[in-house]
Amino acid sequence: MNGLERAKTAFQHREADRVPLFELTIDNPTAEAVLGRENLCGFGGLARAVRQNQALLNGQYYAYHRQRMIDSLDLWDALDLDVFPLCDPIPVNPAVPEQLDEQTWRFEEIPGLWRICRYSPESDVYDQVDSALRQEGLPALLRLTEFLESQQPSLEDWDFSLVDIAIERFGGKKMLLGSADVEIGSTFDWAPVFLMALIEAPSLIERYLDARLKLALKLGQALLERGVHGLHGGYDWASAKGPMFSPRHFRKFVFPRIRQITELCHRFGGVYVKHTDGNVNILIEDMIAAGIDAYQAIEPSAGMDIGALKQQYGDRLTLIGNVNCAGVLVEGPLEAVRQETIEVIRAAAPGGGFLLSTSNSVHPGVKPEYYLEMLRTAREVGQYPIRI
Repeated sequence: MNGLERAKTAFQHREADRVPLFELTIDNPTAEAVLGRENLCGFGGLARAVRQNQALLNGQYYAYHRQRMIDSLDLWDALDLDVFPLCDPIPVNPAVPEQLDEQTWRFEEIPGLWRICRYSPESDVYDQVDSALRQEGLPALLRLTEFLESQQPSLEDWDFSLVDIAIERFGGKKMLLGSADVEIGSTFDWAPVFLMALIEAPSLIERYLDARLKLALKLGQALLERGVHGLHGGYDWASAKGPMFSPRHFRKFVFPRIRQITELCHRFGGVYVKHTDGNVNILIEDMIAAGIDAYQAIEPSAGMDIGALKQQYGDRLTLIGNVNCAGVLVEGPLEAVRQETIEVIRAAAPGGGFLLSTSNSVHPGVKPEYYLEMLRTAREVGQYPIRI
């Protein structure tokens, strides 16, 4: 089987030739160790944001993204992973930031609605740290929503040529995924505004989410028509203690809109994968009811037990995880990596409906030798039928 066949078999809850291998993002130093050269792979702040901001300021935006795509394709090829989840278009006319100091940038894509982003070299984290939404609250959210509602999304505003490069490289060989999600604001710098509005201005939240979803659905359909095999969503829904807001509010604001995305995927014979950190045990049944095909991350340190999930939901939900990227893949040693990989495969692989990955991503703290040992062990012991 090739990667596409292997992944499709897993999503059908059948056993392939071996356990498929999945990763959401892979940062340096692992990418550099594998490719043997500098690259623009991953979610780390330097590669993902600082280099992009520099490219915007220097008129090299497309060249940056083209190299980032080529680096990622080369990395997934070298690692022989079965799913390539980075098939997304880029805007034709991106906003150019104002650089405030060496590590800080100010954006104003919409007049009067500014945001400030900062990079921390020590942690390789790039975050939005302030914004008009955070400072002004509901009036700014209303202005943003009215602006989004006034727009008619056009595919002419988006460049799909990098997606075409991925399809040409991996089409028919690996499962290809683009991205689409319900853009909740509970993980942004303006999270208190979003959370307050759930109670004080629910109709405004409905309008905001619908306005964001309008573009997500349009781009998602274009990707599915182009030949990707599904979509994935990356907004985190929970902390280690539980969801960011009540299950009742998830059922009102999030899941009906997630269902629109999953139904779009299913109309094209595709799948929808939901990534989230944190403890989402209380949301699993709702995830399944909303049509989500797979759940990725399954964070052990947040109390997510992949074996228990397999037993209870394994016939209805594909599981993607969950070797601990906050523990053994950082701290080792190699034998511990091997043992945890074996335990995850033993708990979740039998019967199919499972793809192996880290419990989030290969972040900058993961040691390359530990991640490579995880993959080596999976190929050794993940042959079906599972006999470990």
